[in-house]
Amino acid sequence: MAVSLLTYNVCFNSALNNFEKVFSLTRPDILSLQEIETNEKNLKDVEKHGYKLADYSNSFIKFDKIYGLATFYNPKTIEFLESSSFNLPRSYHEFFLVILRGGNNPRTVLKTKFSVKGIKKIITSYNLHLSYLGTNGIRTKQMKATLDDMHLSRDENVLIAGDFNYPYQRKQFEELIEKYKLKEATNNLNCTFEGKFLKIFPLKWKLDYILYKNLELIETKKIPLKASDHFPILSRFK
Repeated sequence: MAVSLLTYNVCFNSALNNFEKVFSLTRPDILSLQEIETNEKNLKDVEKHGYKLADYSNSFIKFDKIYGLATFYNPKTIEFLESSSFNLPRSYHEFFLVILRGGNNPRTVLKTKFSVKGIKKIITSYNLHLSYLGTNGIRTKQMKATLDDMHLSRDENVLIAGDFNYPYQRKQFEELIEKYKLKEATNNLNCTFEGKFLKIFPLKWKLDYILYKNLELIETKKIPLKASDHFPILSRFK
């Protein structure tokens, strides 16, 4: 039996109007969204596509709106068990923004446990969005906090997905993955983000990742939609 996960940074809700296209090309069992506006109406709009909200957490305020993470699941294939969240270390830049703007919550990780219907296999998913301000040093600290939680809880079947904002120093990234006995499902992808620096110079980076443990990867693909500056990424596992 296969289980699929789709991770998508929806760019401050700009991609949500194109979800019909996303679901016409994919029908994931688990849906990990970043930069989604977390008001009740917005979350229910996603549920209209046949999904249920597992949990959400707030991360920051922009344009007087609250954005964060949200994890959804397909109730026909997956049973929700429990969910929790925990805070990640802040970068110095984010501390400065809190002083200027106020009201910003720490970056969080959504941890959700599901049971695969039919086989009762338990899978724990981590939905995260690491800091885009600062160096890889703060993102490494945030990754370690997430991976330490995974290690301490001894979860056997794990999926970790989201926007890692980790475009360079791949060797350090890979060493961290290996240390915690994870594998990368997104090795076949070179670019998951397309934007422009100063609205002029094109940027193509790999920022979105899916990591896994004790599962067998079937395939990973980038969905060719440009409603966001990130692409939706789908992985299927045995």
